[in-house]
Amino acid sequence: MEFSYWKKDSVCPILQVISSIPSCKLIEETCERIFSMHFDYCTTASIDFVMLDESSFSNILQHTDLTVTSEERVLNAIFLWCLQARELCGWEAVNELMVKSTPEMLFGERLESLNEFLHLVRFPLLSPDLLNKFEQSSLSQQIPTFDHLVKEALRFLEFEVTDFQGSQRFQHRKSSFKELLYICDGDSNGVLYFAGTSYGKHQWVNPVLSKRVIIVASSPISRCTDPKVLVSRNFQGTSVAGPQMEGGRNASWWMVDIGPDHQLMCNYYTLRQDGSRAFIRRWNLQGSLDGKNWTNLRVHENDQTICKPGQFASWPITGSNALLPFRFFRVLMAGPTTDDTNPWNCCICFLELYGYFR
Repeated sequence: MEFSYWKKDSVCPILQVISSIPSCKLIEETCERIFSMHFDYCTTASIDFVMLDESSFSNILQHTDLTVTSEERVLNAIFLWCLQARELCGWEAVNELMVKSTPEMLFGERLESLNEFLHLVRFPLLSPDLLNKFEQSSLSQQIPTFDHLVKEALRFLEFEVTDFQGSQRFQHRKSSFKELLYICDGDSNGVLYFAGTSYGKHQWVNPVLSKRVIIVASSPISRCTDPKVLVSRNFQGTSVAGPQMEGGRNASWWMVDIGPDHQLMCNYYTLRQDGSRAFIRRWNLQGSLDGKNWTNLRVHENDQTICKPGQFASWPITGSNALLPFRFFRVLMAGPTTDDTNPWNCCICFLELYGYFR
């Protein structure tokens, strides 16, 4: 079943209304599943989830479809819910509050729930550095359950010994994402490079040739419009996506399909100018699940970053849309380039995407 994005934004209000209505059980279960599948987004786009009742939030935390980019996000969401927070924050802010308060004062009637929910965080999947920070924190000093779970995770990572090795706390979530982190322009850490290695299984082959990804331009394939160039490791002097009319307007774009079995939460991307001086100034990076309905991930208005032929440039994707997974991505021109002769030619010879991939 396909769920549109407005439903992701609606699950919290719906759950608040129907959780106590027995006849709406199927709707309630569907909403909990949508929430769990888009946990990062639903706990970051709005603080409304703290108003969910204990049963609904517990069901989400234990759902088999729970999908997260990090166990730290699960921990942050638990703290926010137990605080009945009025604004989004991370565990660091809760730790600062704990310095001047007590668990009883901060969490009130939800303290018991906190102690239960902490067992649902898979602490052994967190980095040793973060666990060491936890161990030295006020949270560990004042919340015995938290302290016990942190020490247990550290002991497991150091000696791989635990009395509960069969517990889910020591197992990766089946739907977890792989982080592909931007390091520098032209690096080998992005999704399209990763696809070229058959997702880490062998040496790199152009992923268009191996059919791991599909790349389409707004203009037909030609000597100057070659999809495989966009993911090549070699510089191409001329690489053009020409304009076509869409809805009565010029539209020039390059589109990437990472495949029906994969999705990416994109948080960074890189472009490279070809050998021309047709520099883009107004364009959007967009994501889509179906290749038809598009969401803007980053909007560029009079962006003058690219100013030399052959130049690399990279930008972060911020906000809650960076936590939405997509299959399709495209660079869509929203205005003419600096070239007066062919102002709607999108002269990009390289594209790479980064983020959380599955």
